[in-house]
Amino acid sequence: MTAFTERLMKLGFSEKEAVVYLALLELGQQPASVVARKTGFPRPTILFLCEGLVKRGFVRKSRRGRAQFFYADPSDLKKIIETEMVQRQETLDEILPLFNEVRSPLTSPPRVTFFEGIDGCRKAYSLLLESKTEVLEFAAHEDLVKMGEPFMKKFVEQRVKHGVHIRPICRNTSLHRMFKNLDKKQLRKLRMFPQSQGELYSSIDMFENKVLLLNLYHDPFAILIENKEFADTLRTIHGLVWRSLAA
Repeated sequence: MTAFTERLMKLGFSEKEAVVYLALLELGQQPASVVARKTGFPRPTILFLCEGLVKRGFVRKSRRGRAQFFYADPSDLKKIIETEMVQRQETLDEILPLFNEVRSPLTSPPRVTFFEGIDGCRKAYSLLLESKTEVLEFAAHEDLVKMGEPFMKKFVEQRVKHGVHIRPICRNTSLHRMFKNLDKKQLRKLRMFPQSQGELYSSIDMFENKVLLLNLYHDPFAILIENKEFADTLRTIHGLVWRSLAA
């Protein structure tokens, strides 16, 4: 496949149509039999492809006696493509307002971003530093420290500097009891649940209209989901658990 063939395919040609069109540009006005010899396609295939290109306005057709001749002029291609672009824009302008009326105002489209490896997880977790809202978290801090003590220390310092408050829910462990003693200093309100109630292998953070899922248990990865309804749902779940731990 040549570069010219690829470019024509981007304009809506099939691969075979592009080959035939380029052959006609090179050969000039010719019958299907000559184009068939040039391209290696059977004559009936050439006739079928040329008739299709004629209907779309990319190729011209003429007769000499009983023979049909086909001819390609690049200026025709330019005019047709420009006309199609104008028509598509006009159609788009007409239907977009209709689509906006049909679309439910109660939903927002999700955007999902994947991060891989420890470096990817560090990058994803650092997004919390930009939050304009309090961060609600189901925290697996024992795994978060796998991102490195220097990183986590700097992260907490930057979070405090930017005034980003965080409200984690985590297991009752010696690490979390130590963190709780630093709550006020580190803009954190931490609540713990008994270890007997289960384990958290991944951390989940809700901030703004985003949800960050962070897993460092085995193969580190993170997923950022930007969707208000999903974020609000997990905020509700976090609130239910939070209040139950205060009882």
